[in-house]
This record gives sequence, C-alpha cells and structure tokens, in this order.
Amino acid sequence: MMDFQLSDDQKELQETARKFARSELMELSREMEEKAVPLPDAMRKRYAEMGFLGVNLPEQYGGLGLGHLEALLVLEQFAMISPAVAWPIFESATGPI
Repeated sequence: MMDFQLSDDQKELQETARKFARSELMELSREMEEKAVPLPDAMRKRYAEMGFLGVNLPEQYGGLGLGHLEALLVLEQFAMISPAVAWPIFESATGPI
C-alpha cells in the first residue's frame, strides 16, 4: 500500500511557502494585476533567497535539490494568491515556455 501523506519536511516547506505568500504577496499581487506589471526584481531576489526558485534544481546549480512534488507544493501556495506572483515559481520549476 502506498502512503500519499506529505512528509514532515514537505509539510514544513508548504507551510513556509504559505506563510510567506499570504503575508508578503497579497497587496503586491493586487498591484501587479491592476498595473499589468511583472514581479519586481527585489521580490524575485527574495524568492531566491528564501529558496523558492529552483526548488527541484540540483544544489550544484543553486537549487534546493528537492523533487518536483516539493516544487509544486510551493507553486500551489503562491498560485492561491495570484498567478502573477506564482509565475516565477512555475518558470523556475518547469522551465520557460
């Protein structure tokens, strides 16, 4: 039988992403959507510093070295706020389209 429960580390990553997105991105996402502007460079840098960009990239390339599921757990929390603030997470986890 397979266990589909998140590990403690996955839950912690998900909660960290949730708290960050809800506390830091609500107002910014409204402004981005109203003005049709991309994520400011300063916030993109914060994403990187927090480890949210490249979650599933190997550590040798600056990522966290985690799996695709972990990257999507982060993406989901940002997308709950707005696709505008989630796009950089999507792009870093799946590659540019």
